Amino acid sequence: MHGLLGPRLGLPLMALGLVALLPGRLSGLMEEPGWAALAGAVPAFSRAAEPPGPLPGPPVALREGVIATPTVSPVLAAPVRANPLGEERPGEARLMAEVMRRQAEIDRRERGLEAREARLQAAEGMARAQIAELSRLRMEIEQLVVRESAAAEADMEALVALYVNMRPQQAAKVLERLEAPRAAIILLRIPERQAGPIMAQMEPPAALAVTQEIAGRREAFRALPAP
Repeated sequence: MHGLLGPRLGLPLMALGLVALLPGRLSGLMEEPGWAALAGAVPAFSRAAEPPGPLPGPPVALREGVIATPTVSPVLAAPVRANPLGEERPGEARLMAEVMRRQAEIDRRERGLEAREARLQAAEGMARAQIAELSRLRMEIEQLVVRESAAAEADMEALVALYVNMRPQQAAKVLERLEAPRAAIILLRIPERQAGPIMAQMEPPAALAVTQEIAGRREAFRALPAP
């Protein structure tokens, strides 16, 4: 038969024959005691070996052909700040305002100090100019005093020479008309040997006043510290 059917049809027919005989053979084996216990354990093993159930199907919206939009958490959906740490709290704002206020006060004081320094420099410049002017005037006055003193000394020397060349009676009459301080200055410059006869010719009150003036001047001169 194998030769009649050929190799392509012979093998399938043999397999079908074996499958037809398998139920009878298995039923005979199941009647034996050992196979009965093994048959009781087969259902439990079959249940344990069952593959897991089907995975959950897609959402209803996807089964029905509707494209579902994913839901985003409110926390994730909130706008993200560019610099969350840069947000100013009320305390920081007050501190910044206080810093700005104090900086403005410092700037104002610095400007006031600069203005005051400028005024002081201007005043110092004026003071230096005035001091220089006063120094110049002082030098001029001192020079003028020296010249005047020299001129006065020359005039006094000439006046004393006139009194010395006068007769004592004539000189006494002129000195009586002068004030006591001025008459004393002239008599102090006249040598004593010539001043004595002149004072003897003066009236007693005039002579007394001139004598007191001369004594006071000499006392003041002695009280001067030694050079």
